[in-house]
Amino acid sequence: MAGKPQAEKAVERFPELGCFAVAVRRIVYEKGMTLDNAIKKSGISKSAWFAGMAGSGGKPTRLPSLASFFAIADGLEITPEELIAAMRKEAEVREKSNGERAENDE
Repeated sequence: MAGKPQAEKAVERFPELGCFAVAVRRIVYEKGMTLDNAIKKSGISKSAWFAGMAGSGGKPTRLPSLASFFAIADGLEITPEELIAAMRKEAEVREKSNGERAENDE
């Protein structure tokens, strides 16, 4: 029996990784950018851009390479640290939301 995919193991340890796609979409929206423009500014291919977006519900099937991560931040006109902070903020919102749902289920 195969173990968990590497991306899933990483998200268990670092939940903010599961919020990468949500954080990126939120930043694009908040900056009033188009996705195509952000991708062009990043200098990477659409397939490399979307590699980190694969998966759903905070369970990515792939994570971006470090080079792609930095390029995506650049395309969003933010620093990699700002992208990480946005991912952490999304993870906190998700955790709080999941906690509230668990309390309501009791």
